[in-house]
Amino acid sequence: MKIKDLSNLSTPESKSHTLDAIIIVGALVGRDGHPGRVARFRLHHALPLVVEAYPESWVVITGGLWPGRPATEARAMADWALGQAVRHWGEACGRKLEQRLILEEVSLSTVESARHTAVLLQQRGLTAAGLVTDELHMPRAAYLFRRSFRARRLTIRLLPARGLLVDYWQRRRYVRLTKFILREGGAWMKLWGRGILGHEQL
Repeated sequence: MKIKDLSNLSTPESKSHTLDAIIIVGALVGRDGHPGRVARFRLHHALPLVVEAYPESWVVITGGLWPGRPATEARAMADWALGQAVRHWGEACGRKLEQRLILEEVSLSTVESARHTAVLLQQRGLTAAGLVTDELHMPRAAYLFRRSFRARRLTIRLLPARGLLVDYWQRRRYVRLTKFILREGGAWMKLWGRGILGHEQL
């Protein structure tokens, strides 16, 4: 995976759309404390956005601490992102990005990420945010974040990281790909079972 070049960007991700914050939804961290492939995929998409397209926006990374992991998803992803920012854009960029980071280190689910992030933004007077996650996860994440944000009069713009499914297919990771799809379907069923679907706020 390579960091994208946004120098000629002319999509809804352009600088003409002001966002107070960019939210990067956390994903699995390995037992070594490094972000897993899905987490890195989301970060590869998010980094050019937060550095080039939205250089003044706050950067919110979500994800708490799972058993057997040495760091929260948010902290591990933030450390990796800072290293990549220095590598690709220089030390000054890395320092600026570090000053813009807000880590949400409590949530262990997308439901919790949406709820806690909405509170963090509201506390800081931020009203408009972009949401970064992979394309398979985005429909559910968008549903949950919109529910939480609507209740607090916050707005959200979707900034999906595309290509994860193609990447796994091309590398013939069929079992892992199937697990992703089944897990996402199961997560939707869990929301339905808990009575969250259809409610106006979380």
